[in-house]
Amino acid sequence: MAKGTGFSHFSILLYTLLLAASATLVGGCASKEAPANLNPQVDSTSGSDLYRAAEQGDVDAVSKLTESGAPLNTLTGNGTPLMAAVRAKADRVVWYLLSQGASPDLAESDQVTPLMVASEQGDRRLARLLLHAGAKVNATDLQGYTPVMRAAEKGQLSVVKILLAAGANVNVSQNGESLLMKVVSTGDLLTAEMLLAAGADVNYRAESGATALDVARTRNHQDLEMLLVQAGAEL
Repeated sequence: MAKGTGFSHFSILLYTLLLAASATLVGGCASKEAPANLNPQVDSTSGSDLYRAAEQGDVDAVSKLTESGAPLNTLTGNGTPLMAAVRAKADRVVWYLLSQGASPDLAESDQVTPLMVASEQGDRRLARLLLHAGAKVNATDLQGYTPVMRAAEKGQLSVVKILLAAGANVNVSQNGESLLMKVVSTGDLLTAEMLLAAGADVNYRAESGATALDVARTRNHQDLEMLLVQAGAEL
């Protein structure tokens, strides 16, 4: 089956079912043990088969393998089946795996989560699905990046908006550089405006003492320089 790129005709049903499935899983965890195929596992034959089916966006194959007991939270060398589906932008597979209890935050040793990948790809549908399933909006990978940082650096404005609404930390920093500084360095005026409106610290200073205004001036981004001054940047 082709990748699930068409979503609008069943989006309401999917969200309703996903929320119901999530509530059922949370409500039932105190009274009975989770199914064995939800436990985190290392790579196995059935897990690899599920990963390949998810990577291909084949929801029928994913469903059959899951029903036969294939582990949903298998860590292969490339990540989980859920990560494979997110990378493939296979939204129907992503929804199915999440509705069956796949962990939205399970990651390989680099700690890159499915939400980080969806954010970087600019995929609003997948970002919403993962957030509804409980994905951590402020998860951090080993390099110090969060989902909103990945989205902002790629200019994925609509996803940045979704993440901020979900509670993403607008004042997160990485390697001593604030999110606002990173966006200013790319010259992205619209994203910078959104971050400032969300409460970004316009006068945050890196260890070097540089601010977002210094970055704008160094890069000769005059429109951003004006925006920052209007937002209260110290001259």
